[in-house]
This record gives sequence, C-alpha cells and structure tokens, in this order.
Amino acid sequence: MRTRPIRLALQALALAGVASLLALLVWKLTHDPGGGVAAQLSQGKRPAAPNFNLPRLDGDGTVELAAIKKPRVVDFFASWCYACPYESKRLEKYSRQYGNKIAFVGVNTDDFSSDAKQYVRKYGLTYTIVREQGRKVLNTWGGLPIPRIFFIDRNGKVIGQMQAEEDLPRFLKQLAANKA
Repeated sequence: MRTRPIRLALQALALAGVASLLALLVWKLTHDPGGGVAAQLSQGKRPAAPNFNLPRLDGDGTVELAAIKKPRVVDFFASWCYACPYESKRLEKYSRQYGNKIAFVGVNTDDFSSDAKQYVRKYGLTYTIVREQGRKVLNTWGGLPIPRIFFIDRNGKVIGQMQAEEDLPRFLKQLAANKA
C-alpha cells in the first residue's frame, strides 16, 4: 500500500518538528539573556544595578548590594556549575589584588547550603558570598547560564558583564582606576 510510506514520512516530519521545538526551548533556557540587566547591556545601555539584600553564606547577617559604596563585581555561581570553579578561582586571585578598591560579591544561586559551603572551602574563597534560594535575583540580572559576572561602578551603574576571558582584567582595571 502507498499510504504506509506517506504515513511514515509524516510521522518522521512531525517527530523532527517536535525535536526542533524542544531544541529551541533548551537553547532559550540556557543561552538567552532572558531580559534584565544582561539584555540591557546587550543593547548598549548602562542600567542601574538591581539591588538585593541576601543572607551571607556564613550566616553572619545579610549583604545589601546598594549599601556597598565602592565599585563592585557580582558573580552568580553554583556548586553544580561546570565552569564556575575556574571563574571563582580567578575572582579570588583578583579580590586579593583589588579588594581595597573593589568589592567582590559572589551570589550562590539555586544550590544546597551545604554544597555551597563545601564549594567555598574547596576553592578557598575569601570574598563576600551570599546565598539565594531559587533564581529570582539571578533572573533579574539575566538568568542562566552561569557563571554570570557583572561589573558595577561606584555610582551603581552596571558597566558590563564578562563575555570573554580578557573582560575580567580589563573591567577590573577600569573600576580600580575609577574610570568607569
């Protein structure tokens, strides 16, 4: 019968369509800037840094981003993130170099507290680490993927986010020289 090959072709076409839509959804969830700060930066804007007030991972109070009156680096990370250890180690190194001029704040997001604490110990992180349950704050800044690292001038404007490896030292020098 001729209908069998046609039916198989239609089923294959439908399956390919569903697979394409699923692939598009996965890409959007993992690669799309998702709005927020990241989208504004991609449009050439310098938005005001969204404030947050989150508990410190060590349990010693909270940290309000807007209360920090010097340039800031904000890093969204999680213990389950494959690329995060590399960036965390770099941030630790730079926090020791620039810590008197720039505040470094790590935002552990969507993670278990015990896993986050183990991560901080494992990589010897000494800069300020806060913890967010879920992804509400992360989504305000642009959502997944992480790590997401943003640079904020002393006036509270986000001047950029790390897109390439060389962005980190470039933005840090700019913030430290107060030329942001």
